[in-house]
Amino acid sequence: MSYDLYLYFKPAVRRDRILQYFAARKNYAVVKDKVSYENPDTGVYFWIKLRCTRNFLLQRTVASAEFEINYIRPSFFGIEAERELSAFIAAFRPRIEDPQMHGMGEGPYSREGFLSGWNFGNLFGVHSRLSDKSAGDIPSLPAETLRAVWTWNDQRADLQLRKAGCVVPMIRFLYLDGRLRRVVIWGDAAAIVLPQVDYVLVGKLIASEKRVALVPWPEILEVAKRARFDTSRSPLSLAYLVTPPPIAEWLANIPLIDFEALPGDRLEAHQVIDDELIAEARERFKQDQQASDSD
Repeated sequence: MSYDLYLYFKPAVRRDRILQYFAARKNYAVVKDKVSYENPDTGVYFWIKLRCTRNFLLQRTVASAEFEINYIRPSFFGIEAERELSAFIAAFRPRIEDPQMHGMGEGPYSREGFLSGWNFGNLFGVHSRLSDKSAGDIPSLPAETLRAVWTWNDQRADLQLRKAGCVVPMIRFLYLDGRLRRVVIWGDAAAIVLPQVDYVLVGKLIASEKRVALVPWPEILEVAKRARFDTSRSPLSLAYLVTPPPIAEWLANIPLIDFEALPGDRLEAHQVIDDELIAEARERFKQDQQASDSD
């Protein structure tokens, strides 16, 4: 299931102009006439399919395009996609057709209109998934938590530029003891900037093998305090040229296991849905079921 938005260019735009636009932006790739966006830090992805013709000079031009993004995704998917879509529309000013319920119809384009249509379709997609008894449970976390994870991952590259000499890790998701947890990787006691998470995956190489320990956040704070770092601020900045003795000693004595033996399933960001979205979809499913039973 996906959201589809149709874009029409009049006059048609030279194809090389559009390709130059995407080449100047991050996370885009073009194969023939299909433009793919995929952000490796946030997990957000979508496609734009170009419909090409030739003008009177036989130059390839784009007469129309189709924007497509999947449903059954966390709410931040729509927010990031809209950011990219609105920039593209501002650059080329196409006419739009939005066939989605609660969408924009024939325009004009607006952020609120796009999110209205996509959010409604996303809710319907989750509702359909919940109605399918063979589909299984949908992993979820509160919307506030998912937005915080998305914001950190989305801004990670910029923070990395400001924190030269420190690692700025990506937040990932891991199932542990039946619960979904936020984790980051801290390798070889490198200087690092840590967001608050549930666990830190502390690792190092031993005889060319990856060895790791899954450390709860309170223990990370305790070690940082012993090394005289300010733990009252978020994110936690552990900046140093030489590993402080308390951290080095702690790492030397921490129990490590083989990376491949790490417990729990790893999930991609797009697989984790907002709790609130699932609750709303369940309520809709309940209402539909009651209506069906009364017929």
